[in-house]
Amino acid sequence: MVAGTSLTSDLERARSIRALIADQDLLICLYPHLFAVKQMARLAGMHSRRQRVFVESRADALSHLGTMTTVPWILVSERLSDGSGLTLLSDCRRLLPSHRNLLLLNRPSADTLKIARQLAVDALLDERSVEKRSGALIQALTALKEGSRYEDPRLQADNEAPYTSTKTLSGRQLEILALVAEGLSNRDIAQQLLISSNTVRDHLSEIMLRLEVNNRASAVSSALRRGLMP
Repeated sequence: MVAGTSLTSDLERARSIRALIADQDLLICLYPHLFAVKQMARLAGMHSRRQRVFVESRADALSHLGTMTTVPWILVSERLSDGSGLTLLSDCRRLLPSHRNLLLLNRPSADTLKIARQLAVDALLDERSVEKRSGALIQALTALKEGSRYEDPRLQADNEAPYTSTKTLSGRQLEILALVAEGLSNRDIAQQLLISSNTVRDHLSEIMLRLEVNNRASAVSSALRRGLMP
């Protein structure tokens, strides 16, 4: 009897999801291949004339985004095969301001939540909620449909007060880091600031050293947490 009830619930959830996305084009960028990805992939089998694009990397997502003729919903995981989903969402917000988006958090943290909120992500979803079939995915998609915001109850508010780092960044370094937060590449930053790509690279290496992090996304996150960026 329990198994039958579970099957019925799964079918009801599938119908609800199908109804919510029936008239929407979707760009889905998820990585790695975990349970949540498989759940999302079920959408591809639902009959629709709308576009369903599935990719794993920021590069592929941006490439497909340029070919889509309508404004899609963009569903992204925190981790991608070539970097951070937050960077992709920053790119998409800059390139296509009117789109609606959902961020699936693989490893929720106060820093990640802060950045996601600053990016005005429309729906924030904890991967564990999808795994447990809590109904959060349906609530998140409903919010996208209604034009409202949704934050998974699993995600705790970031109550950590910002603090000032004793290791400050120069004006130029903060300028570069702000452009990194906007999703610009080293080459784009170099062109905008009229400096060489090698100079940008060297500045970023120094930034990461001062902030004691080892990648660009963590540098932005750390700078925000330390109150070095608005």
